Amino acid sequence: MARLARIPRERGGEAVIFGTWVYGVFLVAVTVVFRLLPPKVRPWWIALCGFAFYAYYSQAFLWLLAAEIVLVFVLVREQRRHAWAYGVALTLTIGALVVFKYAHLAALTAGTVASSLHVGRLPTFPQLVLPLAISFFTFEFVHYIVDARAGKLPEHTPADFFAFMLFFPTMIAGPIKRFQRFKPQIGTARADAQDVNDGATRIVVGLAKKLIIADTVAPLTRPLYSGAGMAAANRGTLLIALLAFSVQIYMDFSGYSDIAIGSARLFGIHVPENFSWPYLRTSIAQFWRHWHMSLTSWITDYVYIPLGGNRKGLVLTAVNSIVAMAVSGLWHGAEWHFLVWGLYNGLLLAGYRYYVVLVKQPLTARVPALTQGGTGRSLRVAGGIAGGLATFTLVTFGWGLFVMPVGRFAAMLGRLL
Repeated sequence: MARLARIPRERGGEAVIFGTWVYGVFLVAVTVVFRLLPPKVRPWWIALCGFAFYAYYSQAFLWLLAAEIVLVFVLVREQRRHAWAYGVALTLTIGALVVFKYAHLAALTAGTVASSLHVGRLPTFPQLVLPLAISFFTFEFVHYIVDARAGKLPEHTPADFFAFMLFFPTMIAGPIKRFQRFKPQIGTARADAQDVNDGATRIVVGLAKKLIIADTVAPLTRPLYSGAGMAAANRGTLLIALLAFSVQIYMDFSGYSDIAIGSARLFGIHVPENFSWPYLRTSIAQFWRHWHMSLTSWITDYVYIPLGGNRKGLVLTAVNSIVAMAVSGLWHGAEWHFLVWGLYNGLLLAGYRYYVVLVKQPLTARVPALTQGGTGRSLRVAGGIAGGLATFTLVTFGWGLFVMPVGRFAAMLGRLL
């Protein structure tokens, strides 16, 4: 099996890992031994197996993961006595992500700007191979560091922390875990027949989503990936490609999440859900509460709320939403169209909040009949259908920004409108 350290993009390795017999055999063997071990030994077993798992798939960056785990644990313990350790821990973890994932983009952009301003040529930064799952474990590091600083973590041993970071079912595709919920389960987990049944079923469902649905519709999305493909496609073909990508990305990512969640259940461990029928939601706000929920929750707790959340007036609430979604966009990929995709969704969220506060709430307050009796029920049903269609349409067009450069997206809109 090819080592995933050679794959430059962070996502895409999940299918290589989750869809192989090697993963299945490893999962069964590890869970069987886990259930036979005494509670005190289980965290070390999880950590050891996670270390072996990462070494097999990304040996070139094993040193990075190991160094960050040890340094974060030591610095978090040190920050109880020295405030500087908190800043150092965050700088090291976020800095590693920036260097590997964003430094090349930043240098390339700076060089382009300098060239356009005729100020001379700036030094370039090589495009580094992206360590497997660095975005996921960086966000879990940040959660651990910040919550430790706030006194929100339970007492724990080094083995508990190592097990949390090296729990292999969630290492490469999430869901993004929280230490407070994970730690108590390690020693007390007792996978009964229901856990095994539910876990195995969830894994089969995840594989079916990926292999039967996502892979089947994938060929329909080809016009989105090149200028030549887009030029050769007519309006109907482009619309089908966008719809197919909406299906593909949902089935891909929710399928990976199902496999991860099901794998954890075989241990008797519950990890966060990631998707809950997001395309059936009736507003953009509801969509983002049900799409990649562990990431949305992380962005809310560690970006949106620290910025002020919705506590400082409507304008700043809108700004905070846009900034938070911009962070989410860049987290997905180190290209500018991911940032634009995040800004697009942030603007949608801000616009929806303005609509609720300035239009919907005043209107229903002035005309109570709009929410009461048969009229109210009819309006809710009609509004739900209209809102659902509008939300799905806006999200689907937004996926175009997710998958292609802004210039090509603009050209696509020109073809469609």
